[in-house]
Amino acid sequence: MSEGEVVEQLIEYTNILLFGVSIIFTVVSAYIVALNYFVGDAMLVARVGAFAFISLILGLLLMVMIGAEGNHAGLIARLRELDGAGELTSAGRAALANATNGTDTIVRALLWLGMLSVYGVLGYMTFLHRWKPDVVNVALQTSKRASS
Repeated sequence: MSEGEVVEQLIEYTNILLFGVSIIFTVVSAYIVALNYFVGDAMLVARVGAFAFISLILGLLLMVMIGAEGNHAGLIARLRELDGAGELTSAGRAALANATNGTDTIVRALLWLGMLSVYGVLGYMTFLHRWKPDVVNVALQTSKRASS
């Protein structure tokens, strides 16, 4: 694999990473809406089912993220091979610098911290938080007309 192909794949990895984060935001937002309007007042069995479903979705995204981390490590290893052979250009050195200066490690750690935090908060909101509906029922009152 050439340096150009490796750098291109690393850039695509960043796009996939950001797309995955946007999917997580979408799924979590939809679940919070469901908690507010349906699941929050549901019986325990329904809450467990809803939490199992969101766990399945987040678990799937987590497995994709783990696979992407493995691919990323392979691409970085290829850049190191090219660097050892003296064939790395400045674009490749810049991509390799993210791995060697800790930027990639920080991004990875923040993603894991975010996923664990989101999962913990969703567990709290599903099983412990007492939901109050946003909708307030309004009764229409008719005024009595004074008879003349």
